[in-house]
Amino acid sequence: MPRGDEKAIGLVLVTYQSAEDLPPFLATLPGAVEPYTVEVVGVDNVSHDGSADIVEEFGGRVIRNPRNVGLSAAINQGAATTNTEWILVANPDTQLEPGAIAALVDTAKTDDRIGMIGPQILRLDGTPYPTGRHFPSLAVGIAHALLGGIWPGNPATRRYFGKTVTTVSDVDWISGCCMLFRREAFDAVGGFDDRYFLYFEETKMALDMHRAGYRVVLDPTVEIRHREGGSMRSAPYRKVRAHHRSALRFYCDYHKGSPWLLLAPVVAVGLAVRGLLAVARTAVLQRVSRRS
Repeated sequence: MPRGDEKAIGLVLVTYQSAEDLPPFLATLPGAVEPYTVEVVGVDNVSHDGSADIVEEFGGRVIRNPRNVGLSAAINQGAATTNTEWILVANPDTQLEPGAIAALVDTAKTDDRIGMIGPQILRLDGTPYPTGRHFPSLAVGIAHALLGGIWPGNPATRRYFGKTVTTVSDVDWISGCCMLFRREAFDAVGGFDDRYFLYFEETKMALDMHRAGYRVVLDPTVEIRHREGGSMRSAPYRKVRAHHRSALRFYCDYHKGSPWLLLAPVVAVGLAVRGLLAVARTAVLQRVSRRS
């Protein structure tokens, strides 16, 4: 049964050194949810830049964690304190268009089986940011990992990102920077898998939704803006490690019970190599940035 006010949306806003992004995000929030009301819950993972204070000044309730518990666990913390039928998870480095979140709720209301829904995402310059993606096969995953950074238009990356859709469509998974959940579905799958400290948490959530019989939907008529790369500004090396660790974890979860699971050690080696290359690339970029 629905829990709480069906006209209210519970926003779970996880912050970590997010002071630069929060003001423009929060400025767009009221117009994005009207005519619905929004209950803001900030969960701060030990920021040192006043992120939690900014959320409180906006009128949100804040949970200040004594340590960084990771994104998935923090989302679950915030969701547990809300009493709304709809749960919105959005990154501070997004900016919401007027009516965007209200439109997602209205689309989700058309079918009780829609458990997870997201908008079309644009970068700040207006170019599309990939969402509505496919769960990658082993071959596509390897090719995308190897070629995506140097040949963005390669066939594997295009397959991974999925086709552009123009109407409300079922997809494998949606970008984690903006996700709306039906409370009943969120609770049915037990929330986010907190083994995922950072990255692939939305992919695993979508997999859990599919396995529980819910629809994962992209509504391309709704648009938001995303500051690409904003989440990598702090602790980039830790985030590179977390990304590759979560990628391996998802591979194992996705192929659980399948013969493909036997290839997990091979995948682990490949991800380790790719991770080392990513660390080296990050070091070079930081060095160039300091010189400029």
